[in-house]
Amino acid sequence: MAAPPRLIRMRTGWLVNIVLVAVVAALAAYAFYRTGRDDPQREPIAHLAASVVQRIAIEANGVQTIELAREGDAWFVTRPLRARANSTQVDRILDLLAVQGRERMPAQDLQRFDLGRPTLRVRFDETAIAFGTINPLTQDQYVLVGDAVFMIPSHHRAAIPDRVERVLTHALLRTNEKPVAFEFANFSVARADGRWARNPQPADGALSQDDFNRWVDEWRYASSLLTQPASGKLPAERIAVAFEDGRRVEFGIVQREPELVLVRADEALTFYFSQDTRGRLLAGPMPQPSPAATSAAVPAVPAAQR
Repeated sequence: MAAPPRLIRMRTGWLVNIVLVAVVAALAAYAFYRTGRDDPQREPIAHLAASVVQRIAIEANGVQTIELAREGDAWFVTRPLRARANSTQVDRILDLLAVQGRERMPAQDLQRFDLGRPTLRVRFDETAIAFGTINPLTQDQYVLVGDAVFMIPSHHRAAIPDRVERVLTHALLRTNEKPVAFEFANFSVARADGRWARNPQPADGALSQDDFNRWVDEWRYASSLLTQPASGKLPAERIAVAFEDGRRVEFGIVQREPELVLVRADEALTFYFSQDTRGRLLAGPMPQPSPAATSAAVPAVPAAQR
């Protein structure tokens, strides 16, 4: 007696699922084997520790397009402009030094690897890593380091910025900048004798020192969505910020909508912020709603809907 069509379909579905599980398990085992085993052919492509590197130069088609330099514990862009660098992005570039390469080959017949005149080269002090073509079978990329050619995973190429915007800082203020005063067009906030005050005072005068500290931290840790080199004159609408060390920096308000755009005058950098960040930075310190007020603002849910 033949099995019902429904039962046949169910059996077929189970068989398909079993086959798929087996395929996935085999692929996972293969990936684990390839990445987890000790491969005697793998070795560091560069024998240079990231912690000792002082300068990084990125060359495109033989022309240095971006240069960075370590100054103390921080990195700065030195070409094509002078600006703070994004430390996370710099770390991604430095990670290239720790990449394990395979298929070490002598640096001969470089044209077949597109390394005769490489379109991209990264210099870490005196150590240069040049990028060539991608192997069509393994999807690994050929790189030239010193007198050897290696194959490395091609995704490492994406960590190298192709324009300076990708390596500029997103932090509006420097880590060592501690504000003591803010001057806006219609109000000011300043600290005197260890206490913050706003002028003019809020109508209800309900600001606590915690409210001020939260707002100042919004400025200290503000991070932009995008940072670009500034061009043109500083806008007429400005915010002045004074710091503990006596310095004073002006920020020009380029636009408020749909996103906040600020220009930092002393660094000639333009910072783009979301609407939420705009509200927190420009509104000034605001009283923190009490738990009772917050719970009262939430409408009660009828028991029938719970």
